[in-house]
Amino acid sequence: MFREKAPPWALPFLRRPQRPWEPEVRVLIVDDEPLAREEIRFLLEEAGGMTIVGEGENGFAALELSRELKPDLVFLDIQMPGKNGIEAAREILRLENPPTIIFQTAYDEFALQAFEVHALDYLVKPVSQERLNKTLKRVKTRQPSVEDLERLISRLHAPVQADHKPLPLYAGETIVPLKQQDIIFVEARGREVRIVSNRGEFFYHGTFWQIEEQLTHPDFLHCHRSYIVNISLVERIDLWVNNTFMLRLAGTAEMIPVSRSHIGEFRKRLNL
Repeated sequence: MFREKAPPWALPFLRRPQRPWEPEVRVLIVDDEPLAREEIRFLLEEAGGMTIVGEGENGFAALELSRELKPDLVFLDIQMPGKNGIEAAREILRLENPPTIIFQTAYDEFALQAFEVHALDYLVKPVSQERLNKTLKRVKTRQPSVEDLERLISRLHAPVQADHKPLPLYAGETIVPLKQQDIIFVEARGREVRIVSNRGEFFYHGTFWQIEEQLTHPDFLHCHRSYIVNISLVERIDLWVNNTFMLRLAGTAEMIPVSRSHIGEFRKRLNL
């Protein structure tokens, strides 16, 4: 039986029957890709000795589920929209009795050789049963300290910032994977979300809030309740009414407003 009840916003989870001779290791799986969660769940069930207490799809869920469910072990994807795995791990480590964290990543294993430590492991997707079993053995034989985890997180932090997933956008009956750096601005138009980019104009099948969560590149700024801009493309800033601004961006003739409620962050980001 579970010792805690999952919060209502947690994703559905499965558990395998606990064998009487196995110690109970409570596991939380966090990945924005449902198939990736399903795969690691299957491998854990095959390995045995695990009780999967919950699943989440982003860094915010990772933190809240870790606080609510108190898992022993968290399998945490690095690249997720909104709060990524590195950011979530930093906050999880501040919890009382934090869990052991195993990172999952799509990085090539050779690129991660510098991060190989005995205190904390990582899994490169796709994960094999043999590789997972080796990781679980390592975790059981030596529990990492918070200092060990923080050292690895600091070393992983830099490459994560350089990688940002493209957005799958619709152009008629075609899906275009648009690089985030190609986006000039995003506009909320009633129930529609319009994206103007160097590759043309697209409409996003989702909400303005959802696309803001997916724009992980640091050059994006929410400058108005209806606009997100790529500040690296600002060519001209015009003074406007009530001490606000109008922006001219490279690649478009449209002028984009900066509202009073966002003026402070805008000045800070552009050193004005």
